[in-house]
Parts: sequence; C-alpha cells; structure tokens
Amino acid sequence: MSDLAINIGKGSLLRAKLFAKSFGAQWLMFTVPALYLITNAILFSKLAHHDVAPVFGVLLDLATFSIPCGLLVALVLRLVQFALIIKPESPAKALVQDIKNIFQKPGALINGIPILVAMIFYNKAMIELKPEIPFINAFKWDQTFMQWDRTLHGGVDPWVLLQPLMGYDIITFLSNIAYDFWFVALFGSWVWFAFQKQASVLRTRFFFSYMLIWWIGGGLLAVYFSSAGPVYYGNLGLEPNPFAALMTYLRDVNTRLPIWSLDTQDLLWNGYIGKADALGISAFPSMHNGSAILFALAFRQVSKFWGRFFAVYAALILVTSVHLGWHYAVDGYAAIVVSVLCWWISGPIARFVHAQPFMQRYNQELAALAN
Repeated sequence: MSDLAINIGKGSLLRAKLFAKSFGAQWLMFTVPALYLITNAILFSKLAHHDVAPVFGVLLDLATFSIPCGLLVALVLRLVQFALIIKPESPAKALVQDIKNIFQKPGALINGIPILVAMIFYNKAMIELKPEIPFINAFKWDQTFMQWDRTLHGGVDPWVLLQPLMGYDIITFLSNIAYDFWFVALFGSWVWFAFQKQASVLRTRFFFSYMLIWWIGGGLLAVYFSSAGPVYYGNLGLEPNPFAALMTYLRDVNTRLPIWSLDTQDLLWNGYIGKADALGISAFPSMHNGSAILFALAFRQVSKFWGRFFAVYAALILVTSVHLGWHYAVDGYAAIVVSVLCWWISGPIARFVHAQPFMQRYNQELAALAN
C-alpha cells in the first residue's frame, strides 16, 4: 500500500473519530430537545389523539428549505463581514476560499452536524406541540392581553397609536416584507453559528438560548397563556372587537398592494377549524420578537455593525407584529423578557461547558484538522 493511501486512510479515521467525539462534546445541545419532548408527552396525555411529526419528514424539511435558505443568508453575512470588517484584497475570492475550505478542511461540517441532529428533534417537538396548544388549553387570554395593552398605553390600543406613523399603503407593504424576512434571519442565524470552525462559547450560548426561548416561551408559556392574537379576536366571538378597524384597513391595502400576512392568517385559522392542515396559532409570547432579540444579543458579539442591524430589526419586528394584527404589544414585551433571561442564564452554562477539558481537547482537534 502506498504512503499516500496510508495517509488518506489515517486522515479518514481521525476525521471519523472526531466526528463521533463532536456529539459528546456538544451534549448540551441535546438537553433542551429532550426536555421539550418530555414536557410534550406530559401535555399530550390530556389529549385523546395528537399528530406525530416523523423524524424523516422534519429532516427533509430542513434539508430542502431551512438549510438552503440559511446557507444563502450565512454566505451573505460572511461576504458583508469580509467587505466591511476583515477587508481582504478581494472579499469575493475570500468567500470562495471559505466555501472550498468547508470541503477540504471539514471541521465546520463535523462541528455543525450535531447541531443539525439536535435541531431535528427540537423542531419535531415544536411542530408537534404548536397545533395542539388550543386543544390542551383553549384560547382564553385574549381579552386580558387586550386590556393589559390599553392599561400600558394610556387607555389606547397600541395599533391605534401606531396608525399615524404606519397607516400608509407603502409602509404597511414594507412592514409585511420586513416581518416575513424574519424566517430568513432565523434560518441564516442558526446556520451561521452551527457551521463554525470552533465550538465557541458564543455559539453554544446562542443555541442553548435559542432552544430555551422556544421551549419556555413558545412551548410552556404559550400553553399556559393560550391566546390567538388580535387578528382572530372577532373569530373567537369576543365583542366588541377593537381590532376590526385594523383588519379592515389591512384588507383595504391588500386590494392595492399584497399583504401576505392576511393569507397566512387565513391559512392558520382554517387549520384551527379543521378546513386545512393545522399549523398552529399562538400569540403569547411572540416568538418573532423573542428570536429577533436573540439575534441582536448574539450578533453584537460578532460585530458592532450586525449588532446594531439586528437591534433595529428587533424594534421593527415589535411594531410590525402589532401593526399587522399578529400580536398584542404585551406579547412582544413578554418575549423580550424571556429572551433576555434565557440569554443571561445561558452565559454561565456555556462558559462552564467550555471550561471542561473534553471541550478544550475537542476544539484543539478541530483546529489541528484545519491546518
């Protein structure tokens, strides 16, 4: 056997061992998905039947939509980072070399695949729970949240306060685009952090916070404080409906410029009443707002530019979620509190994990693979 073949064989064996080790080093990423599935099982015990999301189906969704979308966004983020921060001679050539390195020096892939596996089980838990929330605990907080909004905003509904600023066709149209961009930011953020060359404290903190926010906020709190949101206030038979004028305005704008949120809102309601596949309705706390705050907290550690960008975006998500009828303002305020608390909790946990010898050895082996 030639020396080349022997070296290739040794290299493949070392990569296989490091790949196996990557799951053990990133054990923390599997704790919240496990807890999510356990609490789901407890909550589902109240139901006669619930749908089960097959693991393969979740994987297929990630492989065909979430990951490609996230990779595209991550590449754009990296290109902007090269152009504005690192400033190599040619940002485009540097990006191409980055892409080549993923395959020539697969440390980022080895580091990222355990995150992908953890996200499969995490998404499975989330997908299974959300459609069942109103059946575990019926929508009964909407009137309370509407009253809280008025109390906090001088006796006026927050959407009314926003209308002089945002009540124009073009502003509403752009608000809808910005709100939908959240999905791009979501997938791009976790792909960006997942496929890093090192398992950094920031990366671990991001994912642990991300999972905590969605489990605690989008799971446990969403079940306890079950609510549908302003758009469905009238559908729930609640009268008088203070959001009727807002929905009339949005539908009027939709006759001139497309407001895709209205189609999505109709789709979700049809799922709830059994006319379509149930995707789930849940207003409190707002996971759009919670995730946007996490983006701002995490990316300010990457660069000042991205930190400020996502801070502005988080503020934009807060006002557009109210303007488009998706959320009460208190949904966003609560989500901000949940996100900040989860970020705060995750910091010492991530630092503790990375102080352990096994994690330090894992990062050293990743670094050696890159050389």
